[in-house]
Amino acid sequence: MSMSIEIGLARAAFPERRRMPPQQAQVARTTSSMPPAAEQEAYSVISPRAAVSKKGAVVDEDEPLIDTTEQLALKSKKTDRAKKKQERKLKKVSVTSETKSFLELPRELLDEVLSYLAPSDVIRLQQLNKATQAYIVDNEESIAKTIIARRYHVLSRSFQCPVPFEQLDARTQCSLLSSEWQDKSKLHRNSYYQIVRLLDPRKVCTCTTCMLAWNNLNIILDLAHFQKNLNEREPIPLVPRGTSPKWHTELQERNAAMVMRAMYSPLCYALILQVHLETIVGTLTRTARVGKKAAHPKRLYHMSPEDVASGTDMFLERSGPPSTTIPYHRDMYYNLEAYVPNRAWSKEKQKWLYARAPHDNDLRWIVSRFEPDRRGSV
Repeated sequence: MSMSIEIGLARAAFPERRRMPPQQAQVARTTSSMPPAAEQEAYSVISPRAAVSKKGAVVDEDEPLIDTTEQLALKSKKTDRAKKKQERKLKKVSVTSETKSFLELPRELLDEVLSYLAPSDVIRLQQLNKATQAYIVDNEESIAKTIIARRYHVLSRSFQCPVPFEQLDARTQCSLLSSEWQDKSKLHRNSYYQIVRLLDPRKVCTCTTCMLAWNNLNIILDLAHFQKNLNEREPIPLVPRGTSPKWHTELQERNAAMVMRAMYSPLCYALILQVHLETIVGTLTRTARVGKKAAHPKRLYHMSPEDVASGTDMFLERSGPPSTTIPYHRDMYYNLEAYVPNRAWSKEKQKWLYARAPHDNDLRWIVSRFEPDRRGSV
């Protein structure tokens, strides 16, 4: 069968082949006009399709990728129902407290909270309202006792508070007011007249322990008053012998009134200890603040910034020089670093030994020797 006959049969079987491209039609016409010998060797020429590039856009690998993904807003009835269910669940679990004031807390918890405050903060807290003031006044002794034990464990043993004269029994009062004892106690009462106001023997116990306690508390208040002069390296004003300027008298009266309040108010006593601790810390850090800065400044008791931030006197438990001399004159303030009397360092035990307050022993000794006779000697 010739090539032309095959092409005819193919066209009859596949009508769509009639619509062939012009190029293929030209090839078909060429093959049909060939001689029979050439038709056997004829073939179709199909032009190749244009190559389609599958490469995408060129991407710079060094360019940083920017995350443009955003969280889809969950908005559907299902999420709304789950949200309302969670809100109802939290509403059932949450506890509604009926406590409207911190004064309604249990007393043990409230005292524990107040014990972490400084004495000045507790005194300032009394100005909040009458209810707070009444609570602090009623529980002042327990609050102050906890604060002193937490913050001023060392200073409270070095600085005792004098005892009011009215708290003594009649027999002891008569013995203290006897002329013999008053003459013998002038040395302790008059030695610090330039700093301390003379105590009233009918208001303050005049045993040796109480007189030293009166002098020490007045001295540390006077020392705190002149800290500004010492920090700014200004001379402390001196009082000529035999004179009493107005500012000097007012300062003595103010310090004495503070000590008198401390005899009846434990918070005022704790406030004096707070003032003295601030004086000690300020004195020990004065060299680093306003003095010549050394590579390794020497500090007493190895006081660290953590000790300063704690607000306690526990660093005074470390070894250091004892305070053997009482600063009876303001000229001694310049070289005074840490005034902590009534204790001595034990090399054997490697700790401080504190003198026990012999107030009761002093009273027994005074009564046994200076008790007035039946006529009285007051």
